Amino acid sequence: MKPLPLLLLCLMASGCQCGPEVPVPVTLRIRNETSQAIFVDATDDTLGLRVQRRVRGQWYSFVEAPPCECLACDSICGGCACSVPVRPSRVWKLLPEVALEREWEGFVQVDETASCRDDSGALQGCLKPEVPSVDETFRLELCYAVSVPSAGPTDGSAPVPGQLPADAQHCVRQEFTPAEGVVEVRPLPPPPCTEGAACTAPGTLCLEGVCTATCPTHAFPALGGAWQVRVLEPEEQGVPGFFTVRASPGTRRSFTGAGTLTSVRYAQGTLTLHLSRPAVPSGEHKASVSFALPVEAALPLQAGEGVTVHVVDASSDELPENRALTLRDTAGTLLLAADPGQLGAVLSADETAPFAVAPLPAPVGCEDTPCGKRIFHRTGFRLGTGVWELRPGETVELSDPKATWHALNLANSEFLSGACPLKSVMSYVLVQRRGE
Repeated sequence: MKPLPLLLLCLMASGCQCGPEVPVPVTLRIRNETSQAIFVDATDDTLGLRVQRRVRGQWYSFVEAPPCECLACDSICGGCACSVPVRPSRVWKLLPEVALEREWEGFVQVDETASCRDDSGALQGCLKPEVPSVDETFRLELCYAVSVPSAGPTDGSAPVPGQLPADAQHCVRQEFTPAEGVVEVRPLPPPPCTEGAACTAPGTLCLEGVCTATCPTHAFPALGGAWQVRVLEPEEQGVPGFFTVRASPGTRRSFTGAGTLTSVRYAQGTLTLHLSRPAVPSGEHKASVSFALPVEAALPLQAGEGVTVHVVDASSDELPENRALTLRDTAGTLLLAADPGQLGAVLSADETAPFAVAPLPAPVGCEDTPCGKRIFHRTGFRLGTGVWELRPGETVELSDPKATWHALNLANSEFLSGACPLKSVMSYVLVQRRGE
């Protein structure tokens, strides 16, 4: 009969603490089964997985391998010297339903004192490898964060520069023995929530009933091209004075003028209205206003109609096209309200009456961008006692005894950081459904 190997004999003996002659490698694994991504420390290639040993009832992390060969007790007295370079901090984003792993070779590096002395005459400390028993109980610890504000956008395929926040880490632990060969830790599920105040970790939001820093896939349309509000600065022709111009604090100005439409021209996605009215004592006040809206917000107009144009220009050097527009008929009924909403709504409730338009605080989604995390919100449209809450891209028909309007939420979002000038936007259109 072939004799059993010493290692197997050791495992068969209850309570045996025999140490094998060669180490037993162990696979260390993180498996993210939660609905949110997590960030782990990738600075030293350990993925934040620390093996710990219990000494006198306390758990301690230990060095798995000397950072420099000269720190090993077998080498330190041989006259070699080493310099351990400082590594820049890095993090790895672990997406939901993804696992990462590495291998612990099975050595425990034990602090020893070498026989040689350093330049000051003190005995030098060194590291000596020890092969532990295969049935000794160790512990695997993982500390992670759900958000790292210093990290740029990443798809989780490789480490990126960043550092785990010291005050917003979560730790999970799992005991194991080398004989098992594999040990796995799993991050904690995100806490439930009903409102944003329940989510206290930096960068976390209350989305779909849980606190999460992970942005789920969304279908919110992106502003730009044909999906935006773009109003050009009004122009006057003929006798000056078609518009009454009022200045507000800063660079904000408003242009208001009433007249008859002499032409309505649509070209290359832009609608241009030409208006006129008699001037006193003679001549005509003439003006034009041009604007571009999504095709969903088309407003049928024709020459001969009387309208009042009101343009609010809140443009600045950083945001050069932040102009909003309202059109009303001769009875004062709202025909159109179009607001680009850069840094918040440009039009006031008086200017959009009978509607009040306002952002709603609860987030409905997010995305990671070069400008930081963008948070999406609903926009509320109030008409009388009714309130309609629209996600970005949603529309609804609103009516009162005078007319029916089409409300369109183009975008409503804000950035958690101020990395880019356009920190928030609330773009929308209200257009009267004429002839329907």
